[in-house]
Amino acid sequence: MVGDRTNEDHMKVTAALICADGRIFIAQRPPGKKFALQWEFPGGKVEPNEGLRASLAREIREELGWEVRVGDLFHQLRHRYTDFSIELYAYWCTIIQGDLCLREHVRFHWASIAELSQFDFTSADLEVVRCLARLEQLP
Repeated sequence: MVGDRTNEDHMKVTAALICADGRIFIAQRPPGKKFALQWEFPGGKVEPNEGLRASLAREIREELGWEVRVGDLFHQLRHRYTDFSIELYAYWCTIIQGDLCLREHVRFHWASIAELSQFDFTSADLEVVRCLARLEQLP
């Protein structure tokens, strides 16, 4: 993860909370990459001079082939990994058009809130999962 760095080991990243029919979209990272085979909410690094919402829409288009409407910010957090830290911005998103094509992930799942605890999430995304668990239902 590289992106809008405020110093050598800090970056801004976005995550899409894509909901449909009471379920939320999650994707599994590929083997051979950082956090191999862990699950995440898709998204990615914010490029220099790029807005958060624009970055998230671009990442979803590149990674999944979907055009999304980026809605409200659900949760923002700072997370420190051993070798870098991130500011994560998780937004509610709605699919506008496109056909799913996994370009950066090996699997996907539409999970209920209750099912999320069964997946091995990256530690930053796990913080988002904990916040989602407090909701009675997904939008």
